[in-house]
Amino acid sequence: MFFNFCSLHSDFIQKPQAVVVSAKQLVALFEDAINIQQPNTLGGSTESLKSYYKMIQQFATIAHTYQDLIPDEYDASSILEFSDFILGLKFKEFQKIANNLPLLLDGVVLQDKTASDQEVAIDPSWETTVAVLSQNLPDEIDLTDSNQDKLIYKAATDLMDKYSDISALKNLDKWLTSDPENYKNAMLLVSKLALSKIYVKQINSPLHVSLVVAMYNEHNRIRPKRSDNPYGEDFVRRKVDQMGWLLKDSPVSFNMILVDDGCPCQSGEIAEQIIGTEGYRNVKVLCLDDDIKCQSPVIIGLESTSDSRKGGSIQYGMWQALEDYSEGDTPHIVVYTDADMAAPVNAIGLLLEKQNDKTMVTIASRYEAGSICRGPWGKNGEVQGLTEFDRRMVGLRGLVFSTLFPHTGKITDTQCGLKAFNAQLLRQILSKTEVRTFSFDIELLLLAADAGSAIASAPIYWHDSFAESSFWR
Repeated sequence: MFFNFCSLHSDFIQKPQAVVVSAKQLVALFEDAINIQQPNTLGGSTESLKSYYKMIQQFATIAHTYQDLIPDEYDASSILEFSDFILGLKFKEFQKIANNLPLLLDGVVLQDKTASDQEVAIDPSWETTVAVLSQNLPDEIDLTDSNQDKLIYKAATDLMDKYSDISALKNLDKWLTSDPENYKNAMLLVSKLALSKIYVKQINSPLHVSLVVAMYNEHNRIRPKRSDNPYGEDFVRRKVDQMGWLLKDSPVSFNMILVDDGCPCQSGEIAEQIIGTEGYRNVKVLCLDDDIKCQSPVIIGLESTSDSRKGGSIQYGMWQALEDYSEGDTPHIVVYTDADMAAPVNAIGLLLEKQNDKTMVTIASRYEAGSICRGPWGKNGEVQGLTEFDRRMVGLRGLVFSTLFPHTGKITDTQCGLKAFNAQLLRQILSKTEVRTFSFDIELLLLAADAGSAIASAPIYWHDSFAESSFWR
């Protein structure tokens, strides 16, 4: 990751310019940041800050666990020294680093994701087309309102009909996302979905996609919205519909695996009822607790569902996807996503487009150029983009990640709940996993890089599901 340094640190007295931060330099910078005395301008809640603190400590733990995977061309001793430094950080020290680091980095902790190195040749028809399509789109996206889906699908289809060339749609999307506040959120989503579907339309041979979803305390979101369930998102039916819209008239098939991660509120049983009512033949429910009793190879050592924290259930679901589907001559992609509707699964065409023989992992990104991230911030509950607090924290998290795991490549958003793995690669790495907590993503990315896969990211539209989100609460 690249940053503009200012001259506050004696080792970096130079004109601000793009430089690479080494692990040894970052330790020195963090130590200086801890010792700077200035008012706290970080903002954000203590709970959110502690979540980031725990996450980077998990990163450091994984770096130690997999130190043997650090390629020879990197300075392993410096990386492990940085890892030890992170593990020794007290929470108050981490808070000071997050608050003061921008001073040492010339204010650049997370670069402006709307910036683009590539100029877009503007088509005069875009403005009129967007205006016409926007007339029938909701002013704001409501993740509990399934009626909005059809309006969005229709607009995305109409957009594809208007601009059937991929390059035209890509340029239009760059134009929209370069100035997102001028357009409806629904229109920004429409643009991404049109791109996703047109990529799928280019697939001319059979492909199978397995969609894995973990469920814990999803007994409200899994049901439709009603007066007694105001936060219902009806996510099982809607994810099936999203995949149906995306894959219609294509050679791509799919199945969905829902994994009950020890939910105390019977999310799994509710899902079974929905599957039975709708007659879905390509959707099933697994219970992590059943697999723990059997001790399948992928989760050996997991003693109870309370030890899983999502990772165990996703790993179990992916393993079952591999067991259920023997790809043979048909390529197989395994995707995992969150239970809520924050990341629309009909955007996975954006991930599939980047898959090839060398790039066997593609991850959705909320924070890089071309992405749109909408979260629960702003006056009167308005859904807006990232706050300065989250820009700093996401940037800091990415800086720590790229320093501890430089061989994975530049990854801005390690935690986005939409990732796609080539099944052949997944068979190589899944049995090697040890992390069952929320940092299981990091281990998978690290193992994939070690297996020789490049990791690509795709900017998506993300709309946080605030009401039932344990993170934001």
